[in-house]
Amino acid sequence: MPSLDPNGAALGGVATPGLVIEAALVDANIERMQAAARRAGVSLRPHAKTHKSPDIARRQRQAGAVGMACATVREAEDMSVAGISDVLITSPVVGPDKLGRVVELHRRSSIMLVADHPAQVDAIAAALRSDDPLLSLLVDVDVGQARTGIVSPRDAVALARQIRSISQLCFAGLQGYAGHIQHVVDGKERRQATEDAAVLLRAVVEALRADDLAPEVISGSGTGTSAFDLAGDCYTELQTGSYVFMDADYGRVREPDGTELPYQHALFVLATVVSANRAGQVTVDAGTKALAVNGPAPDRFIGVPAGSSYAFAGDEHGTIKLPTGAMPPAIGSRVLIGATHCDPTVNLHGSYHVVNADGGLTRWPIVGRYS
Repeated sequence: MPSLDPNGAALGGVATPGLVIEAALVDANIERMQAAARRAGVSLRPHAKTHKSPDIARRQRQAGAVGMACATVREAEDMSVAGISDVLITSPVVGPDKLGRVVELHRRSSIMLVADHPAQVDAIAAALRSDDPLLSLLVDVDVGQARTGIVSPRDAVALARQIRSISQLCFAGLQGYAGHIQHVVDGKERRQATEDAAVLLRAVVEALRADDLAPEVISGSGTGTSAFDLAGDCYTELQTGSYVFMDADYGRVREPDGTELPYQHALFVLATVVSANRAGQVTVDAGTKALAVNGPAPDRFIGVPAGSSYAFAGDEHGTIKLPTGAMPPAIGSRVLIGATHCDPTVNLHGSYHVVNADGGLTRWPIVGRYS
């Protein structure tokens, strides 16, 4: 459990609800994932959609990451402004407004895009000038999530041929993200699902090689399947994201031997106890505007008795049920609540309150939010 103290001096001036991380735990998670990738000879391209933080992105790059992945144009723009280069936008970019912004970003920074349809490739090419730098594209492959991506090796070859035929574009490889299996709880089931997802991706690779279109980059994976993908000889780079923080959803996920994933929970929402009139329960000032609702209820707390549980109680409030006979925290005391789903929880806040190893507090901005 982190050494954070919700009622200590470091967090005493933080208004609630506020997003809190412990820098030492974030750094330890970054180094652990980077070390695993290094041992496997695989590159790491961490996904910035998790943290939306240039400060964390710099730490990941300094640890050895080859670049960053971003889910949106806005995230990529804000990372570029902060000096973070070599960004892959992992969602297809569609529409003249977004394409115009992407082309401007491409002219001043190093980016890659993905595409899964000929119309997208044509639109990207039309947005470029003849004197623009060569723009690298990955063919997005649906490896089972049924969200984006081509669905057959034949379609992949056709799209790669189209990209190669356009002078302003470069076919750089493939993306295959198995988001649907990252949170499969049972480790053996998740490992098998990872192997199943790789079947189509390997078939696409073989079809491309047969057509003299061998992919240089094969990008994908996530925190839940990273250990299997590092051992699977399929990906050249991993887009892991949640490992920097972890959350209640990943807290349920197990390794094949039944143990937890080897990353520490570093992200919490600081809340204040505002009511305590019901026996065995207190109310805090952190509800759906402070914690994402698309995940299991928080399962980690600092500042309340072990065995406590949380429930949403509206936009501004949540309730914490205490174990039988436990002494309730006093009104005005602080509680640290573990994140439900880390990515959308981060998106609800404008900055992190970062507790450093020396006990000092730093504020890191959160960028790339919709506005």
